Amino acid sequence: MKIATEVPWQDRRFTIPVERIKRCERFGFDAVFTAEGVGNDALTPLGYLAAVTERMSLGTHVATLTARPPTVLAQALMTIDAMAGGGRVIAGVGSGFPSSSEGWHGRGWGKPVRRMRDYVDVLRQVFRTAGSYDAGGDPIETTELFAEQTRARLGATVQCESFEISIPYAGKDALGVHPWVSALERGPADPPIVLAAVGPQMISLTAERADGWFPWGFAPGMMPAYEPFLAAGFSRAGASKRREDFDIWVLVDLVVCDDVRTGIDLFRPYVVHWAPQMRFQTQALGFAGLCDRLSELVAAGRYEEALASVPDEYVDQSFLIGSHARIAERLKLWFESGATGLIFRYGPQVQVGAHNLIEDLDVWETVSRAARAL
Repeated sequence: MKIATEVPWQDRRFTIPVERIKRCERFGFDAVFTAEGVGNDALTPLGYLAAVTERMSLGTHVATLTARPPTVLAQALMTIDAMAGGGRVIAGVGSGFPSSSEGWHGRGWGKPVRRMRDYVDVLRQVFRTAGSYDAGGDPIETTELFAEQTRARLGATVQCESFEISIPYAGKDALGVHPWVSALERGPADPPIVLAAVGPQMISLTAERADGWFPWGFAPGMMPAYEPFLAAGFSRAGASKRREDFDIWVLVDLVVCDDVRTGIDLFRPYVVHWAPQMRFQTQALGFAGLCDRLSELVAAGRYEEALASVPDEYVDQSFLIGSHARIAERLKLWFESGATGLIFRYGPQVQVGAHNLIEDLDVWETVSRAARAL
């Protein structure tokens, strides 16, 4: 079981919890992830983390697909990986939301599954063709690549012509330029590609084309509901792909507190806030109709009643709450959940800053001890 932590992305004043991350590395955590919304981006802090860590993998959870072309994301990740010594970066990618795609990135939402398929294909091409060599295997100087006749000599290039991606550009008024490659040398290992996927088609695509999956809203007991979608993707991938080589990184939000009920109350707003997107997950745990009920109450202006309608059992199963001893004990459920990696965050991830929480830095050692005791 791999364990990781994540840099908070919801704060209006962005900071990196360096003390926590250094503790986690000292306690044997395997990775640290960065996220992005419409505040901070995911790549800038990842470069910073390359300078303040020595061993942990550095991943994006996630870089939003519509924010940048796949060649640009690959270029950034390869640069960070080179700064970190090589072989440390995880390329986490997600589609984001229609609101961010059209309202922030200026991109039509379109068909996200088709777009993700092409995006992953280009990422793999960039990683695979890294280093500028001619067809005979001889290196080509980086500055020479700006000449069309030089790029015509490249042995392998990055190319994609699909409904959204055109590399090299072949649309209206195209100049007919030759394709490129990244001039950075290929690292000791290509970054694994891990996709955030929620719907059945995207989950199946993830199993088929990616190296791992970021489920959303996952909790112990849900994996059987997802198995058909994963199996469909693995079946399309064929014998070349093995389930045991596929990572499943799940988020685990936790809080240390003496009174479990008080901790449960902290997470009720999260459940209410995301209820419209969590129907499948809540049904998978036996809480059919919960999200519709919560959404109806909020729409009717009965927010406090919605909070009170969130079952304690659902919150306690979906988050880690309580003393160090209770957290260590209940972690066993997550270790047996079907996940291969756990990404820990501290506190509820909505209304950040409203609860005046002081992070218990000792909990990261508790988590590490529990994981290593497996």
